[in-house]
Amino acid sequence: GKKKAGKSGAASKADEEDIDAILDEAVAAVNAERTQALELSGEGDLRGTRGDWGTAIESYTQAIAVDPNNGSHFCKRSFANMSLGRGVEALADAQTAVSLGGLTSEETANCCAQLGTMLLEEDKVQAASEAFDKGLKFNKNNQKCREGLAAAGVRIERHAALKSSASVQLAADDIEAQDLKTLPAPEEVLGKGFEVVHIRIGTFEKPVRFLLCTTLAEEAIITPNTCSMLGRKIGMSLDLEDVRFDGGHPIGTLRAVPVTGFVQAQIASRSLHSVIHGMLGRKFLERFDFDLDRVRSIQHFKEAGRASGSGKQGVRIAQHHFPSMSLPGGLIGVPMHLQAFGKTLSAVGIIDTGSMFSTINWQAAKELGMPTDPNDSAFDHCTKVAGATISGVAEMPLTSIKVKICSCTGDPACRAAGVSKEEFEALGKGNGWDFDYKAAGLKPAVEFGRVNAAIGDAIQFEMLRDSAVGAFQGAAVLLGQDVLSQAPRFTFSAKDKELWLDQPSRVVDAIPF
Repeated sequence: GKKKAGKSGAASKADEEDIDAILDEAVAAVNAERTQALELSGEGDLRGTRGDWGTAIESYTQAIAVDPNNGSHFCKRSFANMSLGRGVEALADAQTAVSLGGLTSEETANCCAQLGTMLLEEDKVQAASEAFDKGLKFNKNNQKCREGLAAAGVRIERHAALKSSASVQLAADDIEAQDLKTLPAPEEVLGKGFEVVHIRIGTFEKPVRFLLCTTLAEEAIITPNTCSMLGRKIGMSLDLEDVRFDGGHPIGTLRAVPVTGFVQAQIASRSLHSVIHGMLGRKFLERFDFDLDRVRSIQHFKEAGRASGSGKQGVRIAQHHFPSMSLPGGLIGVPMHLQAFGKTLSAVGIIDTGSMFSTINWQAAKELGMPTDPNDSAFDHCTKVAGATISGVAEMPLTSIKVKICSCTGDPACRAAGVSKEEFEALGKGNGWDFDYKAAGLKPAVEFGRVNAAIGDAIQFEMLRDSAVGAFQGAAVLLGQDVLSQAPRFTFSAKDKELWLDQPSRVVDAIPF
């Protein structure tokens, strides 16, 4: 009996070894297929970056054939189909992607984000919100799901606001009301998109699309392509006659309008397949107050100076009121608190509706404890963006900051930097200036979600230079659309140098790069 049992034990051991070998071969085969599928999927990614979505779909389809149980391949093919306007196929792939899931929690969250995006495209807002929320259960820091959930929330609020009315209505003191058109920021571009206004020029049969820019010194600029489209000879500048809002209210003649390209128009053309014809600047905005209602997707335009009286007349504008600080060049600025690396500092925030992302100057970086040399080794591995400075385009490192606009009980005091009264009288000029906030009684009033801001001396900061006192030496932040677009409502009066903001209903922090 013992001998027989011994043979049986040996056979059993051999069988186990055979099974292990078979399993090892199966695992190796699966890993080989997974590697091949990832390579095919990577080829699709590369083709997608070139805009070759048709061939990208072919690569993703081949990856699915090799590894049909990885939802990430379906997720990527969904995005490619969406980019080609194939909504039915994109939604089906996104649903499959979520049912399968990815190889990691991050990949599964991305699958949920893609499904949420497609459901938003179908205007199935509640289902989209649930998809984004499901993704956050897999990875609470997934940026696509966080932003998608916020967008779904805004859409729900917007639907509620529009439930009783499907058309744009003029407020009592409006001269124009339009659908609020916001061009999104491309995925590969830092920041958020920008609002545009439709105007008509002369006898040209179609409305044209202009970006509102609160830091542009000129009344307007147009692109060379727009100049040709209007049948005008391309030159350094031209007069635009019989300009009016799309609804008909006259704007008049815009004189000596520079003809030039600008980066926002280039981004819209290259990445969004959309056209921005020009930009309206501060001199235009000094003639018209505007009120952006992002919940209802309406933008209101009023005669200059009317916004401050709107609330008294029962006309809704944004809630929190901020008079502008005293700044050179017609800039509108507000006192801020910046937070990073456990530190909080007071700074001037310049409102710039034409910038997709925010920028802090090097002085702000210094006060937050960061290096002040852009070539410092601490920035070697930082993500960088290109930004315009007084000396040309420069690489700017990114840092994560929290911003809060402050109310104040007193005015921040201007002070000259590093020069006595006697030296100023002798030299006839100062050594720069900044603000003293000690007696201003700053108190945070509107809090925004954390953003990835650039660090550098953006060309807009040069506008703070005073001809007599010199350059601005204090901490400053250029508040771009990544911050401003978080406000559900934004009301602006360049004439009265005032703005009003509503507190974001959801404060969502951007994941640091």
